[in-house]
Amino acid sequence: VLMARTQQIQPGDLGLSPAAGPTASMEDMTFDEVEKHMIRKALARFEGNAIQAAKALGLSRSAFYRRLEKHGL
Repeated sequence: VLMARTQQIQPGDLGLSPAAGPTASMEDMTFDEVEKHMIRKALARFEGNAIQAAKALGLSRSAFYRRLEKHGL
C-alpha cells in the first residue's frame, strides 16, 4: 500500500530525494538557471566548441561569450 500525501506521487513518497540542480524541472528554475543549463548542455554536446554551441542556441559568437561571462562559465 502506497500512502502519498497528495493525489500525485512525489519522490519523497517513494523514499527518493527530490531532484535538484540541472535535473530539476525547468518550470521550477529561474530564467538565468535555464539559460546557464542550456549553455552547459550545448557546450557538452559540441565538446566545448563555443562557435557550434552558439549556433545551436541561435546566438551570435559575441552574445554567446557575454552569456558565458555572465554565468561564470
